[in-house]
Amino acid sequence: MDDVLAAALAPVLRDLRTTGAPLPIVEDREWTDDPAAPSAMLHSTDGSASGVRVTRSAPPAERVAMAADQVQEWAIEELWPQGRSNWPPCPRHPTSHPMRTTVGQGVAGWQCPADDVVVAAIGELAS
Repeated sequence: MDDVLAAALAPVLRDLRTTGAPLPIVEDREWTDDPAAPSAMLHSTDGSASGVRVTRSAPPAERVAMAADQVQEWAIEELWPQGRSNWPPCPRHPTSHPMRTTVGQGVAGWQCPADDVVVAAIGELAS
């Protein structure tokens, strides 16, 4: 897998593991023809898949946030049949919404969309 994409995916995959969410099977397969946007496929156990890509020229924190947005969409779809659609759940409002990604001061984070509080850096969610 492209090193830039692997580095961007690593923190969000760590958050999936830490929170007990399902993990995708990551297939190293370019699905774009754009060398400036390395890509891979995220596979579910049911055989469905979605693509993930980042912009090589973006700063590292922005690449992590890009990857996290796409993995979050994958996770929400994966958890939907179980009645869970708020990954990662906001610890400030755990039954109402997932957190969203943000980038500030060179760090990608998970932020509460209701009050804009940054809860954790992406890759550092607690179990």
